[in-house]
Amino acid sequence: MKAILPAALILLTIACGGVKPVKIDFHLPVLQSGDFSDAYFRQGWEQLQKGDTNAAYKFFQLSEVRLDKKQAAFGYVFLARKKYSAASSQFTQALETNPENLQAQMGMATIHEFEGDNAAAFKIYGKLLAWAQDDAWIKLRYEYIQSSATQRYLLEAEQIKNIDKAKYIRALEQAAWFSPDMTAITLQIADHYYGENEWQRSLPFYEAVLEKDAHNEVVLLKLAAIYEKKGKFDMALITLDRLLAIKPGDPVLESEKKRIRDSFQEMNLPEKFKRIFFKTEINREELAALIGYYFEPFIHMDRAPEIITDIDGSFAREYIIKTCTSGIMGTRPDHTFDRFSTPDRATFAVTLNSLINYLGKNRYTLRFTPAAARMAGADLSPLHKNYDTIAFLVNAQILPLDAENNFNPTRPVSPTDVINALKKILNNIGN
Repeated sequence: MKAILPAALILLTIACGGVKPVKIDFHLPVLQSGDFSDAYFRQGWEQLQKGDTNAAYKFFQLSEVRLDKKQAAFGYVFLARKKYSAASSQFTQALETNPENLQAQMGMATIHEFEGDNAAAFKIYGKLLAWAQDDAWIKLRYEYIQSSATQRYLLEAEQIKNIDKAKYIRALEQAAWFSPDMTAITLQIADHYYGENEWQRSLPFYEAVLEKDAHNEVVLLKLAAIYEKKGKFDMALITLDRLLAIKPGDPVLESEKKRIRDSFQEMNLPEKFKRIFFKTEINREELAALIGYYFEPFIHMDRAPEIITDIDGSFAREYIIKTCTSGIMGTRPDHTFDRFSTPDRATFAVTLNSLINYLGKNRYTLRFTPAAARMAGADLSPLHKNYDTIAFLVNAQILPLDAENNFNPTRPVSPTDVINALKKILNNIGN
């Protein structure tokens, strides 16, 4: 009597397209040290490297690694067979299970490159490079796409410079998107829109210039004016504070700050919220208020609200519930929020990383621009429990180091720290 193949094996044979070895014409990421403890997973990876996708799939099925690792491994099996839709589905599931799965992210970047979507691949490589800046292959792919795309758009801009001004500016925008460090291009675009009274369009470009040239007084003045025109008095105040740090006591700037502060006080916001902008450090209640306020369009209540016992009477009650229910901030085991405690910069880094992961899970894509040289903070030990998260945010240029290259993990976080970091994330959603 003939043996009957199990249904799962039949489906496996169909899905993988037979037993013929395939040529692996893409980069297979190196396994992490913990992966070698599972013999089946290790053997599956070895078979995949040889191009035997059927054997690889069988070993991966038998392995007991985390679900996201197994899903990513299946993705590479389908990628080897050039079944991009199936591979993408597996990588997507892996990232939904664990947004920080580097293997799944690299797989998605590879698919995007195969499909000719270099911009999408570039976004992923930017994030990966901020996480793993010593990975030579990721660095090579990131720099290759950056260089080739920037050159292509600059050439296109030059060719139509005197023919079509609108297309010329669009080409410069594309070049600046791939190479934000080329601030001369970004400033040219910003000045163009500012001169055309298109202040909203000039805003992100001036903000991008300021990230690279923090003491540019001309840009700071223009930004303050734009924020005021758009009714963003909170940001106008912060910008004027940055100018006053450069020119302390300047009577014109002090007068401008008073005038804008009066306009800010007239806004229909809780008084306690307005006070945040004039403090030197903030508590957890105020941090939740700022995250909830700036990310209100992006944070959704998709499950039952978190039960929190100590926030009755809080001006930020709804924001606290939303940030905790979404997993961006957390509560204690006894369901208290501890709203008056002061978070330090290390704790804030963890909250920011949770915010980024929440956005990723909800299909909001972010672009990360990795620093030219790896940084983590001269005062930060690799043994620090949040070292990897802090290093990622510093290398992604979301959180800054001070003039001595220190991160100051135990220093209380200030409203300016919070708002500048949140704005950087906001400016890179969907870019």
